[in-house]
Amino acid sequence: MAAAERAAPGGSLTLLDHRRVSLASLQGRPVLVWFLAGGCASCAASIPVVASHLSAFTKAGTRIVVLGMYGAFGQGPKGTAALASFGKAAAGNAFASPAWTWGVASEQLTAAFDPSGTPDAYFLLDAAGHVTYHNSVPVSTMGTLLAHLPARAGAGS
Repeated sequence: MAAAERAAPGGSLTLLDHRRVSLASLQGRPVLVWFLAGGCASCAASIPVVASHLSAFTKAGTRIVVLGMYGAFGQGPKGTAALASFGKAAAGNAFASPAWTWGVASEQLTAAFDPSGTPDAYFLLDAAGHVTYHNSVPVSTMGTLLAHLPARAGAGS
């Protein structure tokens, strides 16, 4: 699904190291924001597919932010630990790659991006934080997602 460029919703996320950051703090380069939920079969199937394409995202200067949907993994340290366990099980050694960042989305951030609460949805943001493309289930839509990555010409990382 193509999306007309619009400002991405605001909100915060809690990283696996328990730091809370705003989504806006990640602006400055393109970002793929991807929402997951525990027990989501398509999410578990999509993680290794995205992992196998991390170099394409890196070459395009695009950071991947993988977010547990609010309430899907629990809150606080137990929530981030559950998300990390889910990610490690699906991504294997690629989980440790610096090409992606993992965290748990705040209720505000989850509701703003995904009000229906459907997991495995993703949003491609440009460096200014505008949504330029969105879709779901990367295991089925990876080719289209890769085609929407920005050209790297002269972009900083």
